[in-house]
Order: sequence, then structure tokens, then C-alpha cells
Amino acid sequence: MSPLKWSLIAAGIVVLLVAGLVLASTVAAKVAGSLPSASATPGKSAQPPATVPAYEVVKTRRNGVDLLVPKATVSSAKTVIRDWIKRNADDRDYLVVTVVRSADAKTYVCEGEYVADERTSKIKTGGRITADEYPTTAMNCPDPK
Repeated sequence: MSPLKWSLIAAGIVVLLVAGLVLASTVAAKVAGSLPSASATPGKSAQPPATVPAYEVVKTRRNGVDLLVPKATVSSAKTVIRDWIKRNADDRDYLVVTVVRSADAKTYVCEGEYVADERTSKIKTGGRITADEYPTTAMNCPDPK
């Protein structure tokens, strides 16, 4: 084979390698962009990460859970809700997570309503929950003490 043919083959291989690297970089950037950062939470918070109090699932529903936190405050309840959603939302589009102080409580400390996107908000909440960015979690904390 002539040196010209070898040069053309080598150039073709280089082009294929460069194209493969570009494709791999594009895929890696898309994957990295779709994953939440370590500090991201569904309910977006400007506060530093809080220590998550211990909690126990006391009731499971199709679209959520009741979590038991015996000495819950509004702040700790919100932290627990965000933590549970972060760990469990996966590919779910709608969740309701409620924090109670006792397993037989008739009222709750806080309730977080998680929606994955605007479409889900319109379907599940009638558009009541809105946000600049999704997913988002709307918190309602009547804290009956």
C-alpha cells in the first residue's frame, strides 16, 4: 500500500476517534445536566443543608407516606419531607408526604406536595402548585402543637 493510502486511513481513524470523543462528551454532559447536584433538593432552598432528624414511615399511600417525627418542629418537618422525597421520588411525578408527631395523630405538623413538572401540577392539583423550576415541593405547615 502506498504512503498516501496509509495517510488517508490514518486520517479516517483520527476523524472517527474525534467524532467518538465528541459524542461521548455530549452524552456525559447531558447525563450530568440531568442529575441533581449534591446540594439540590426538590423544593429548592437557599438554606444550608440541615441535619435530618430520625423518622419512621407509619402509613403508606399510593402517592405518598405519613412520617413519624415525635418532636417535630416546622423546620425539622420540612427537612424530613425534603429528605424523604429526595430518596424516594425516583420517577414518580406526584407525592404527598406528611409529618406527624404520633402514629395516631389527627393533625399534621407539615405536608409536602411534590410535583415533577407543570403538566403533573395541572393534572393532580388543578394548577394550584406553580413554580419557576420543576420538580418542586409545596409545603403546608399548620403545626397544631
